Amino acid sequence: MNDILASISNREFAALFWLSAFLILVLSGEKSREPLQNVLRTFFKPVIVIPLLLAAIYAAGEIALLSHFGWWSPANLKTTLVWVITFAFVSMFEVLSAKDRKAGLGRITGEILTVTVALTFIVELHNFSLPIELIALPLVTMLVLMAEVAKHKPKHADAPKLLDALAALIGLGYFGFSLWMSYVAWQETATWANALEFLIPLLLSLGFLPFLYVWIIYVTYNDVLTGISIIGLDKNLLSRARWLAITRIRTDLDLLERWRRVIQQTKPSNREELDHSLTALLALREREASPPVVPPQDGWSPYLAMQFLTDRSFDIGHYHHSFDDEWYASTPMREFGIGAVMPDNLAYYVEGSEHAASTLKLKLNINNPASAEAAETWFIVCCLELLEQSISLDAVERMMLSIAQLDDFQEKIPFGSVSLRREDYVGGIPGGYSRYFEIKRGLP
Repeated sequence: MNDILASISNREFAALFWLSAFLILVLSGEKSREPLQNVLRTFFKPVIVIPLLLAAIYAAGEIALLSHFGWWSPANLKTTLVWVITFAFVSMFEVLSAKDRKAGLGRITGEILTVTVALTFIVELHNFSLPIELIALPLVTMLVLMAEVAKHKPKHADAPKLLDALAALIGLGYFGFSLWMSYVAWQETATWANALEFLIPLLLSLGFLPFLYVWIIYVTYNDVLTGISIIGLDKNLLSRARWLAITRIRTDLDLLERWRRVIQQTKPSNREELDHSLTALLALREREASPPVVPPQDGWSPYLAMQFLTDRSFDIGHYHHSFDDEWYASTPMREFGIGAVMPDNLAYYVEGSEHAASTLKLKLNINNPASAEAAETWFIVCCLELLEQSISLDAVERMMLSIAQLDDFQEKIPFGSVSLRREDYVGGIPGGYSRYFEIKRGLP
């Protein structure tokens, strides 16, 4: 214990001091004490405590393995405890809240393997004197919090840049000081003990990834099964869905999420309909992997059409059934600028039947007419790109002037038509309007 206390740096002491001061302040007031109690009661519920306990047991196994090879000793206990709280537990909540959990795991893996880990270690090697650390910590914390608040207030649009620059400057000061001290006292810095202090969190993080992966699978399965039970699916069908997911979908979380959406949309009422929903989705996945050729007179391959604007960084969703015989895929709205009500936005749509896309559409919403230039310029670029990819460069040359001038027009092409039109908002935002660029082919 004495060794651990002796290893606490000035920066860590400053952090403990301010944290203690904050807790004392919160606990001293009756009104502030109650929310803290509610947070603690929520935190210590079995649904949170049990996963964290399992993570701690897994981490203990990692530590035992490192200790077996002589890479870990009680001298590394402080570093290990900090790693458990700041990485192991935090990463579990990060992947839990991520929209794309597998992508969240990939991001965490990338962060482990980046140079940032080494830079952070260098910064932590040497500290300023205790008075400086006590002053710097709340200052940096305040700058970061002010920057985050300012990002959500349009009238303070320039403030985050300044605050981030100040925080970065302070961080550069920390790094420069630690790097200089490492150079001056290189014999004290270049030790096996310091090397282990750097390597142990890195090795523990890499070893923790399998646990995170299993955790993601469990959470996703729980969310999916809970989601389909809410729609009123029969208990017997819910058991059947669980069995199908485990035996046929297994660890394909993207497919699992897509199947949930299919079930919520179709609401199967018997075993045959439930089985068919998954079989049809698996067949769709096969078509996505090897898209069939679609003759021009019928339209485009939906899966080819979804890639027409890839070079413009449009991330389109899955091509899926809407209602009746209609299918579609769409991108999230790409936003431009910061509007008083809402920003201007642009999206790409692919519409058609199960086997062929017949309509490619770009929709631009101008919610801030006074600052529409950036959004309209990007709209023109995307229209020309879509026309070239879907029809031909010759079509671009013929229609470029009309598109660049944003004139309403309609022109025939082989097996279809190209059109551009503007629609003013009826009510709502004054002066607001939408522009539609549509390429249609394969229509009766």
